[in-house]
Amino acid sequence: MAKQTNSYLGGFSGRLGPAVGYRWKGVWCVRSLPGEVYNPRTTKQMEHREMFREEVRTASHMADAINLGLRSLADEANMTTHNTFVSINQHAFSLVDKVFTVDYASLRLSAGPTAPVAFGTPSIDEGNRLTVSFEKNPQGLTSASPYDYVYLYAYCPAQGQGFLSAPVHRRDKRLAVLLPSHFDHCEVHLYGMVCNREGMMSETLYIGHIILQQTASDDIITPEQPISTTAASMDSTSISDADQPLPDTLDAAPASAPARADPSQLSLW
Repeated sequence: MAKQTNSYLGGFSGRLGPAVGYRWKGVWCVRSLPGEVYNPRTTKQMEHREMFREEVRTASHMADAINLGLRSLADEANMTTHNTFVSINQHAFSLVDKVFTVDYASLRLSAGPTAPVAFGTPSIDEGNRLTVSFEKNPQGLTSASPYDYVYLYAYCPAQGQGFLSAPVHRRDKRLAVLLPSHFDHCEVHLYGMVCNREGMMSETLYIGHIILQQTASDDIITPEQPISTTAASMDSTSISDADQPLPDTLDAAPASAPARADPSQLSLW
């Protein structure tokens, strides 16, 4: 592969004589046209291609989360966030008898050194509002700022859709997220991640998965997994923190954190 730098051709895409031009990560590149393409299309080869397509499709469905959580790791590896996601999650994918499966409990949607939080058991009201409390610093680390940003990501495999919440501060200790009505009767997986003010992420922690069952009188949330550490939110109620002094104003979200709309106006992306 060669990079095009102020060539007389400029940047071009497609075949030009014995060369092929293309754009990669914002840089125009050129490579030679292969003399012979060997494509035996064996069973193993076709299975590998199908699995890779499904992995990339899963990454595309979870783009909101991984674009935030894996950006730093992808930049360090000089890769896209989608390719980084596929690379670090091979253990979670399998293809058996042409059926592709994902171990959602072991997926990594973020990576980094920031300290996590620890969540309790979520609850839900008749308005589909999911509420969960969390311990702001379960490991007692001095590097865990009360103003780190906590996010929640909810993913519905049946819909192939998910959403990333607006952040709350670590000191808030509680968050609430309005689940979309079309997630009713579907399995929803919940993940959490923390971002500090320098844009460094925590590792992803799997909160659990739920099945939202809507009845005539109320909604029932059924946790299907033990709740572990992690999280984030759309809407929060601040709880006073005796062990941390609070400033008069709060810092803005870090540059790596995407802008969010009013929590009360949450919508599916």
